[in-house]
Amino acid sequence: MNQVLSLKSSKTLHQLNLLRYKNAGNPSEQAYFQHQRKQADAPDPGLQRAWFNSMRIVLEEIDQVLRCVPEIMPFRFLDLGCCPGGFSSYMLEKNPYAVGVGISLPVERGGHACLLEEDHLSRFELHWADLTQYQLGPAAIADPRLQNIPFIPGFDLVVIDGHPLRCATGLAHNDVHLHGDRLLISQIIVGLVSVAVGGTVILKQSKPERLITAQLMFLLDVLCADIHTWKPVSMHSTRSTFYVVGKGFRLGCQAMRWNQILDGLMNLWVQLSYAGHGGKGRRLFRTDLDFIVNDKTLKTAYAPRLHQLSEHIWITQSKSLQGWRSAQAEGF
Repeated sequence: MNQVLSLKSSKTLHQLNLLRYKNAGNPSEQAYFQHQRKQADAPDPGLQRAWFNSMRIVLEEIDQVLRCVPEIMPFRFLDLGCCPGGFSSYMLEKNPYAVGVGISLPVERGGHACLLEEDHLSRFELHWADLTQYQLGPAAIADPRLQNIPFIPGFDLVVIDGHPLRCATGLAHNDVHLHGDRLLISQIIVGLVSVAVGGTVILKQSKPERLITAQLMFLLDVLCADIHTWKPVSMHSTRSTFYVVGKGFRLGCQAMRWNQILDGLMNLWVQLSYAGHGGKGRRLFRTDLDFIVNDKTLKTAYAPRLHQLSEHIWITQSKSLQGWRSAQAEGF
């Protein structure tokens, strides 16, 4: 679902959109991004190692500014979409008392290998699984593919960073987007039912001006005592991805809505998994997350807050695109 909110008052977003689409049809840019996509679909060991190292740096960026990972105290984290393992590696190395759990798509189904350092493995429990194939409805479903969530909740920090893999086995071309919608809601449910009251959530998203992104930002903003956003500069700085960091989960101004919101997410997961033609599920609709907040509220009462959280993301991406295009023009 790619519907975008009409945020007409943002000059920064307008300038960013001009940069995004200025050379959209340029053959050299198309070739560059096609090459990136091919690499992402079939990464060699060297590229996977580079991703691992880059993700360590990304979390270090976030942690230096927002102080998410304590240094010397018991600390339990959950990393969704964890492999190759850069985020988990950073947390286990920084805090010798940290223990972690991760979930990642099996390698034989197109997932990434685990590159976590050997001396960290004793403090890390890895589950190879498809995040969409847990029992995530309001009641148990008689589907042999589904399993129960395999760990005890109450994590101090949860990373929600899974993304659909085009190379995943068993997916037809047209199923990638359908699977992506299901994966998004699946990992939101797994993550939010697993984090402790007062804990921290780190959620990867794309384009804060996109309707569903803004709805999920609002969700964390009202459920958490405090949220911030961070746009990494060490990786994908020209892309639209960024992270939302919510601290004090279920201590926010609308924490009393938690059970109602969870019920809405679980019912939506059932629709995404089993509705549609042949019971194979369906895509997200524009109004599916209106039980959290509707677009009218986002464009009026919440608009100033959305701008506050988004402005630096748009600025960072704009500067990165300008720098990248200048380098391309000079032959780098």
